[in-house]
Amino acid sequence: MISAPSDFSGGVGPARRPRRRPRRNQPSPYPREAVRETAPRFGRRRVALVAVLVTALAAGCGGGSGDAPDASPADGCDTPGIGADEVRLGFVYPDSGAGAESLSVAMSGFIARVEQANADGGIHGRRVVYAWRDDASTADQNRAVVRDLVENEDVFGLVEASIAAAGGLDYLVERNIPVTGMPAEPLWTDPANRNMFAYSYVFSDGPSVSTFGDYAKAQGGTRAAVIQNDVTETGNGIGSKISASLLAAGIPIAPGSFVYNPAITDPVQLGQQLRAARVDVVSAAFAGKDLAEVVRGIREAGAPVKVIITPSGYDKSLLNEYGRTLRGLTAAVNYVPFEIGGGPAHQKYLKAVSTYAPELQPPDQELALVTYILTDLFLYGLDKAGECPTRAGFVDTLRASQYDAGGLLPGPVDMTKDVGQIGLCYSFMQVNQDGTGYEVVPNPAGTDDATRNRWCGHRLEQ
Repeated sequence: MISAPSDFSGGVGPARRPRRRPRRNQPSPYPREAVRETAPRFGRRRVALVAVLVTALAAGCGGGSGDAPDASPADGCDTPGIGADEVRLGFVYPDSGAGAESLSVAMSGFIARVEQANADGGIHGRRVVYAWRDDASTADQNRAVVRDLVENEDVFGLVEASIAAAGGLDYLVERNIPVTGMPAEPLWTDPANRNMFAYSYVFSDGPSVSTFGDYAKAQGGTRAAVIQNDVTETGNGIGSKISASLLAAGIPIAPGSFVYNPAITDPVQLGQQLRAARVDVVSAAFAGKDLAEVVRGIREAGAPVKVIITPSGYDKSLLNEYGRTLRGLTAAVNYVPFEIGGGPAHQKYLKAVSTYAPELQPPDQELALVTYILTDLFLYGLDKAGECPTRAGFVDTLRASQYDAGGLLPGPVDMTKDVGQIGLCYSFMQVNQDGTGYEVVPNPAGTDDATRNRWCGHRLEQ
């Protein structure tokens, strides 16, 4: 994905293929806390973290993203996780627990990007090896597994596809461990957590944007309901932003409580509640099966809903299971969708998945792509930090960067200025009437291919 910015150097041999993650709904052949690696582990030596400024790194180690392709790793880098010929990375996600269903594909996206990097020569000649842990979507287990990865697996940093990252937050911030992750909790928006990186935000202390309301109004929406989840706050933050956007567009929010709990809520009864409230716009900030069940309930209850908008509905695996039930569902996508893209960045992703994670079917699943981007963001920062990186140097360098995932994002993200800000621009992808695929909803104000496929609003006053 980082074709241009990340010209990984060095000349290591082909990556050893890891054991495949089981297909969905098959039992796991390895223990939940098993270690998954692509190369023999290096010693569990404890080395002190040397806090060196980025300029000192460049002078002392001669590294940088502009190094010659045949540059070899510098010897004597006194940083945990950085060996002479390998860099060690940790991965945390829920292989069990509340988030396992929705995030089951995350491992495939992570593996695809790591193995792609190794096939391209690694990072400054170092192979990327990794260990993973299951945090079971709980804060206590998250805290335990991130500490285990740092102290016992000697990882340089982490990628977290988790809804419980707050568990290990204090430990990681105190030690300045670099982390890229899925922004499913408010911690990712706090500028004080400089070591915690995301490229987009679900939660935000900042203002909402007009984009969601502009879209709903253009589709004829007149009265809305925002469905909350009382199990996790993951989607409720962005739900409140969508609510503010709808109000700003002159679309009132129906009174009453609309809540979906997958353990106790009957989706059809929820649909009947929406029908009784006479709403024609629904916001449901869920992912995976929970989202599909909410839409099924709306359809089976005969609720006259014109617009069902979600930030997490661009998932073709749902179409395979629910098909026409999902017709009309609109996903607000803050990366370049496959239907619009098809360029080098998308082809690189598809090739990586096909080669290194063929169990992912279909390959263009949203949360797999998101995790691929999160892994790419970490590797991008590691590449820019130079041949002899420190954790402090990684954090300072990536915070000073702009990142566009090699063309998978609609525009560059400023890793400091944009922290915690809801994106202005989205592509709205709607499930077609046959339930077989997604179509781009054109923006009538667009003047060319780029602007016709994208809806950009403005920030609202708080």
